[in-house]
Amino acid sequence: MTEQSLSDAHRDSVDAHALTIGSVAPSMPWQWLRQGWGTLGRTPFVSTFYGGLCAAAGLGAVMMSQAMPGLTVKFVIGLLMLGPFLAAGLYVTARRSLAGDRTGIGRSLALDASRRSSLALFGLVLVMVVSFWLMATAVLFALKVTTVAPTAYTGFLGGGLQHPLMLLFTLGSGALLAAAVFASSIVAVPLIVDRDAGPIAAVQASWRAVTANPRPMLLWAAIIVGLMLVGAATAFIGMLVIFPLLGYASWHAYRDLIPEA
Repeated sequence: MTEQSLSDAHRDSVDAHALTIGSVAPSMPWQWLRQGWGTLGRTPFVSTFYGGLCAAAGLGAVMMSQAMPGLTVKFVIGLLMLGPFLAAGLYVTARRSLAGDRTGIGRSLALDASRRSSLALFGLVLVMVVSFWLMATAVLFALKVTTVAPTAYTGFLGGGLQHPLMLLFTLGSGALLAAAVFASSIVAVPLIVDRDAGPIAAVQASWRAVTANPRPMLLWAAIIVGLMLVGAATAFIGMLVIFPLLGYASWHAYRDLIPEA
């Protein structure tokens, strides 16, 4: 397949309700990881680039968390939400690798204008959702500080996570929001990259894929969260490998969940 065809193929108007949704075995997420590992081995330079960006962002959060301890927890949750969008270049790389085409950092960014517009719109919505969540946790703690603990201003800077109720709210609300974002994006971003789907159709297809395969998708979500926590526990150094691995594995998941017609 030529490079031109990889950029312009599948420029159809995707009907989310007409897409065939694959049914996968509950243990398939482990196979996606193995396939992702294989893609990682074939694309070391691109993988190191994206993994390095993720690790650098995480290290920056760790450094800032010395003054604001709550930032690292919020960063990990935010990264879980934004991960599918941030991995768009990895999806392009996996697509090229499977097609036998050349891969590279520049080629991982080679998407036509319509795909870039759809991805930008989808990413904007995700950023707004994450920003709203961050503001909600900050406002709630500000109200708590004003009415209960006016001397705890430093706790507000740290996100208030030393307070049990704030910790429970942050983790609970973050988990619910991350689950909704996961269901909305796990197939959506690869579908935009692969078939030039619009954001709304892509989100609808993603929800269809998740609801049609609850057990494997629950396991897949648990694996993603577990590996992301491992990456955070290593001061984000582990993200050098974990982030591209999950990106490539998510592409293989997409290929099984939305099989080609």
